[in-house]
Amino acid sequence: MPVPPDDSWTFIDVTDRPEATVGMTYDAATDTFSPAPVPQKTRVTKSQVVSVLTPQEWANANSSTDADVVWGMAQFNLADYVDLADPRFNQIFAALVGKGIIAADRSAQILSDLQALANS
Repeated sequence: MPVPPDDSWTFIDVTDRPEATVGMTYDAATDTFSPAPVPQKTRVTKSQVVSVLTPQEWANANSSTDADVVWGMAQFNLADYVDLADPRFNQIFAALVGKGIIAADRSAQILSDLQALANS
């Protein structure tokens, strides 16, 4: 049997508010609506990845005989796309930096450029 509402129940009707549109979030503390946060995209194409690398970085990655780099490049070549949020991407990227294929000071710029491409 349902319990009837009493004084401890709080009812909020936001359906008649003109700003209550799809894609908005409601903040009960301030009784306001704001745009919903835009989710960050993390997928890029393989050509986008290549586009942010220098020709020397790309050549070094492809000509390396280091097992970790060869494995990482094989994963890259087999992939349909690159997901920047995938832990495997982070592992491969860290190996490229650790092996000196990509300079440590360039890695942040590469990641930033890829994130911008994913969300463009």
